[in-house]
Amino acid sequence: MTLLAILAWIVLNLGLVVAAWMRSYYAPIEPVPRAASLDLRTDTSVPGRVITIIATKPTPSKGDFIGHLWLEWPETPPLAKPGTREGGYYAQDQIQAIKAMAAALILPWGAVTGQDFVPGLMKVDDGWWRHLQVHVRVDEARYQAALAVDRRWRAENRYRLRPSLIGPDKGKTFGCQDYVFDVAAALGLDTANRSWTEFPMGSFLRFARINKIAIGPQANGPAR
Repeated sequence: MTLLAILAWIVLNLGLVVAAWMRSYYAPIEPVPRAASLDLRTDTSVPGRVITIIATKPTPSKGDFIGHLWLEWPETPPLAKPGTREGGYYAQDQIQAIKAMAAALILPWGAVTGQDFVPGLMKVDDGWWRHLQVHVRVDEARYQAALAVDRRWRAENRYRLRPSLIGPDKGKTFGCQDYVFDVAAALGLDTANRSWTEFPMGSFLRFARINKIAIGPQANGPAR
């Protein structure tokens, strides 16, 4: 490739990232927090369990330039830190992840090979502030299916935001969105239309539209 072509490629990819960030940062979600509730029980005579899907948009004033998706469970999941109920998937080293993603966006072959894997892990999110949340009530069978997905993710150790077009994990990404949407799929929600080009809030809003989730103002207090 010529130098001009390489520069054009870099500008194009950086432009796509900036556009996605702007969609997430300027998402029309005020005032926050906002919430919705879904009842997916097959038998409404039993109380069921509630899993909450939570999203934040980029909040530079609090040191968060990306946004995040995570889950709140009604009780501590089997492999989680005792006493915790909220958790999400992260890169072990955010700087390393940013460098790997930058290389995948800038280098011409990144469109084929994707982002190099970096170490990933589950982290506790108890007490993190919230912008949007969906409380999903399900029966015991779906709850156990969701726990099975959670257990699988707690054994995962790879993090990647740009998928590869080749190899055994082609088309797959491994980030906070993937953890949350894999659990949401186990709950019976539609998560097929995912896009690695969206930041967490953008992905959450797309997910809400597809599942016809109307998220309204929350009455009980400010965003956490």
